[in-house]
Amino acid sequence: MSTTTLKRILVLHGYAQNGYIFSKRLSALRKQCKSTVEFVFVDAPHVLQPEDLFDNEPTESEANADPLKDPNAVLRGWWKFADKEKTISTGMETSLVFLRDLLKGAVDDGKVFNGVFGFSQGAAMGAVLTALLESPHKYPEFLINGKGPHPPLSLCVCAAGFLPTFPFSTTILTPNSSFTTPTLHICGLTDPIIPFARAKLLTELTPNGRIETHDGGHFVPSKNSWRKFIAAWLKNPLDAEIPSPEESSTLDTNRPIPNISNTVSPSPASE
Repeated sequence: MSTTTLKRILVLHGYAQNGYIFSKRLSALRKQCKSTVEFVFVDAPHVLQPEDLFDNEPTESEANADPLKDPNAVLRGWWKFADKEKTISTGMETSLVFLRDLLKGAVDDGKVFNGVFGFSQGAAMGAVLTALLESPHKYPEFLINGKGPHPPLSLCVCAAGFLPTFPFSTTILTPNSSFTTPTLHICGLTDPIIPFARAKLLTELTPNGRIETHDGGHFVPSKNSWRKFIAAWLKNPLDAEIPSPEESSTLDTNRPIPNISNTVSPSPASE
């Protein structure tokens, strides 16, 4: 009896979520991919406090969840902000060291990851991680014995992703650099948190990327056509013939991403 080796995908949740919450939100996709993909959900290292939350995020009572009573209710982030304007970040370095050790452990156990799937802040973190695995010397603390902790990934999914522009992250991922890992960008055209104009800045750094848009807001689309499309793309991210999940695509996904034009974009907003 033959067995199929599942692709291992590291999943990075969004701000004010955790691995458990995001796994529930991707339950339909997980079911769709159960014969081909093992999704590995992890918790970001930073626990959020009520003052870390913003108007469009969970309530104070949710932020005050007791990790000893219900660890699945604790809200987390890959980095935090020191101001309401979200201009001063803290903690990305800690998260990269956390991911470094997680990836090294996976290699040591013979369970390397094929790709990363991130949502919102997790998508931004996933893009930084993907770029860093291609060029690990950009951040010396990411190295172990002078080498990257894990081989470069074979795919990256950025759902509601954006290009982080904090001083630390710009040493790794900048408008003048790119990463070649095949990348799927999923963008909501009415996303009030990450407007398309902002998401586009990240898409322009992925020459081997594909953009798919939906008419909704800040979420990973879960209808049947999207589940089938994402499952097919995860199976073969180099297959440009996989049909779009939308009947009429706003963007021509077969043309080079840096040449996207004539797209009406909402005004910028914070993540």
